[in-house]
Amino acid sequence: MTRTRSAVVIGGGIGGLTAAAALHRNGLRVTVLERAPSLRPIGAAISLSPNALRALDVVGLGD
Repeated sequence: MTRTRSAVVIGGGIGGLTAAAALHRNGLRVTVLERAPSLRPIGAAISLSPNALRALDVVGLGD
C-alpha cells in the first residue's frame, strides 16, 4: 500500500504559499493554515531581491 506524504504549512503569506507550492510540486499533499478568514489582495506592493528571485527559480516558481 502506498502512503501519500503530507505537510502542514503555517501561514498563507508569500513564504508560506511558496513553501506549500514547492512541497506540492514534490508530490506532498499540503494543507495551509492561515489565521485570516480569507486571502485577498490588500493593495500593498512587494519587492523581491535578486536572492529571493533565485530562490523562487530553485523551487520551480520563478518566471
